[in-house]
Amino acid sequence: MRFKIIGIVFFMIIAAAAPLRDTGQEQTTETEMKVEMKTEIKAYEGPVVKYIIDAQLKPEVRKLSGTEVLTWVNTSAVPMDHLRFHLYYNAFRGEKTTFMKEGRYTKKSKKELTHIRFGEIKINEIDLIGGMRTEVLTRKIRYLSPDDGNENDSTVMEIPLPEPVQPGGSVTLKIQFVLMLPRIFHRTGQADDYFFIAQWFPKIGVLQADGAWNCHQFHRNAEFFADYGEYIVNITLPEEYIVGATGNLVKTDKHVDGTVTYTYEEKNIHDFAWTAYPGFKRIEEKFTLKDGKQEILIELLLAPGHDPAIDRYLHSLKYALYFFHRRIAPYPYRKITVVDPPFKGIGSGGMEYPTLITGGYLRMLPNAFKFTEIVTVHEFAHQYWYGIVGSDESREAWLDEGVTSFFELEIMDEYFKDSASAVDSPFIDIEIWETDRVRYAALLPGDNVNQYSWQFLNAAQYSANVYSKAAIFLRSLKNLVGKEKMYDFFKYYLEKFKFKHPTTADFIETFNTFMNEDFSWAFDHYINGDEKVDNEVYSVESVKIDSTGGKDAYRNEVVFLRKEGYFPVDLLIKLQNGKEIKSLWKEKNKWNRIVFEDQSPIRYAAVDPDYKLPLDYNFLNNSRMLEVDKTFIRRLSLKFGFFFQNLMGFLVL
Repeated sequence: MRFKIIGIVFFMIIAAAAPLRDTGQEQTTETEMKVEMKTEIKAYEGPVVKYIIDAQLKPEVRKLSGTEVLTWVNTSAVPMDHLRFHLYYNAFRGEKTTFMKEGRYTKKSKKELTHIRFGEIKINEIDLIGGMRTEVLTRKIRYLSPDDGNENDSTVMEIPLPEPVQPGGSVTLKIQFVLMLPRIFHRTGQADDYFFIAQWFPKIGVLQADGAWNCHQFHRNAEFFADYGEYIVNITLPEEYIVGATGNLVKTDKHVDGTVTYTYEEKNIHDFAWTAYPGFKRIEEKFTLKDGKQEILIELLLAPGHDPAIDRYLHSLKYALYFFHRRIAPYPYRKITVVDPPFKGIGSGGMEYPTLITGGYLRMLPNAFKFTEIVTVHEFAHQYWYGIVGSDESREAWLDEGVTSFFELEIMDEYFKDSASAVDSPFIDIEIWETDRVRYAALLPGDNVNQYSWQFLNAAQYSANVYSKAAIFLRSLKNLVGKEKMYDFFKYYLEKFKFKHPTTADFIETFNTFMNEDFSWAFDHYINGDEKVDNEVYSVESVKIDSTGGKDAYRNEVVFLRKEGYFPVDLLIKLQNGKEIKSLWKEKNKWNRIVFEDQSPIRYAAVDPDYKLPLDYNFLNNSRMLEVDKTFIRRLSLKFGFFFQNLMGFLVL
């Protein structure tokens, strides 16, 4: 029992950690060529915004001073007389911000709060320059709380303009700001001499085609959404620091005061993050894909004492690059950086930024636990469904996290095809998709996968819906339509919405059109609705009837039930003589009675015998025998993982 208990405990660790979680390109299929998109996309194709940022880090006082020159294009159909910006760092000003209230920091004692080192962003000056008249706008700043009216929240800044920016016109601002860095908090901040700087500069919101701003407050569960643009970032700091950042290093300037300025540039991205730490070991490797047409610079910034993780990071990252290159599309950037945080900065791990991801390595976990590989694969997959396709991570997080988690399952299963993909030990094997089923099985009713991130009941409901349920829903669809066709769809979807912002409605319409079949019912039930699936073999019966020609004959009957939900599912009836009767239950009736005569009685019946429908949250009622056969039951149980996941799901509920 000891090892079973240990297995359950580590199963929970892996399940909780999940969100941190080829030679040649395939030819365009005939199906792809016939698809005609009906979704209207913004006609503007150029970069919406250009940032030129100068940042100076003063580690000894945990302070960053910055100057940002921003040029923004009005891509809407209406003149715009004000701009809205995210000031994400103001979420960390104190316990009364919306972010902190949603994290229940208002319930902490004064003593507990004194141990928290808060941070903030201060705007020193905003100047309007260029085409309009030069004007200081600092005194006109307004702070808004469009989501909850919280007067203590200043994560959204509005700036009135002296005259409107016309459709197709542009405006340039110069913003001077200062960051006070918190202790590593929600993937950003400082821990001793380790710095990870994310969501740190004033970032303009997304103006929709109708002239409304998509610029929400910083919520505890929500992530980020921004327009594509061009970034030129100059980072100045003491020379002993090793730096990694979004984009490509184009210039290094050493100064007489012992500081260095690193200049990074990149286009077609919507965010910029960077890290600095004297203890990093920099490992660089040029990775050429097997068709020889693409070379990518892999940069691994490794924390001290983490040498055993080098191959784990590099091998899993290369496989993910190879998978996407072969199955979906080539990686469009020249470099990918993996940051391996030291333990003191582990709070910055498991996150994605354009061309840069943060991983996770825990020395106390044995190699049997594929934690490092899972995090690396998941965060790299974000380069496609967050980086190349700019999904709205705050309003429709499943398009980002759910699709990414689906590809995490696909890649991990293929990468570890000869062993279990989550835990592979002599005592217990767990597949990565089984961990998602645990979280899905524990879901409470009432939350849809597709809803604003801050509207979920709690963080557990948010995570289990947008990561786990969305992923196993997509896997269920894949098993229904076929793997190759599913991958072809995503190839087409990415190409259509590359460097754009598709919505859930776009995804569904594209899926239906590509498949030439209406799957709206599935998305209505499991993405825009809160339904789950539970199928059951209700009864198995064989009655001996009059013999014919001296041979026995049996009237056989099996009743299958849909206790919850609807999804096409395979049925299997196996007779005592070894004969198998298979069918696909596509009809939407709640029960299905199958009656037939045969010379052999039934041995057992099963719904979804090959486990193609992970949306079925309870596998324990998926089969029934005519007579109890303990030997067979032991064989049919498949593995401990299925039992554990259902047991734990019930315990959580």
